[in-house]
Amino acid sequence: MILKFFQSILLLAFSFLASAQSLQTWTWKYYKMQFKAPDNMVIQKSDATVYQASNNSITMDIYPLTGQNLTYDGMKNAIIKWADKSNSYNTYNGSGEKQPIYLENINGYWGCAIDGTKQGFSASALLLVDPDHPDMNFYV
Repeated sequence: MILKFFQSILLLAFSFLASAQSLQTWTWKYYKMQFKAPDNMVIQKSDATVYQASNNSITMDIYPLTGQNLTYDGMKNAIIKWADKSNSYNTYNGSGEKQPIYLENINGYWGCAIDGTKQGFSASALLLVDPDHPDMNFYV
């Protein structure tokens, strides 16, 4: 699910949506991060602490994590802890892969991801590293 999650976008793809939607480029101006998401998303908050947007099908939150210089093992531990807090962590994803899974190149970003559920809905949690600023990570 995670690899499909990223098809045809800068950071995120929403290929799991039931209905086809047009994608547009969105920018989190504070971090100069661009990604594609459905064109009918509504931004709830966009500042130095969080980027939150949603529509009637998706909720997306992005949180910065600075100054950690995490190794891959550190990232795996951090995302498991984060996913456990939200009760969304499954040991294996829908494809039977042990989680978290490694994300090698998401348009230059790398990191790890976990699929699971939250409040009865499919959910994915990612922890990504900005390749230009290795001390800058993003929880998605």
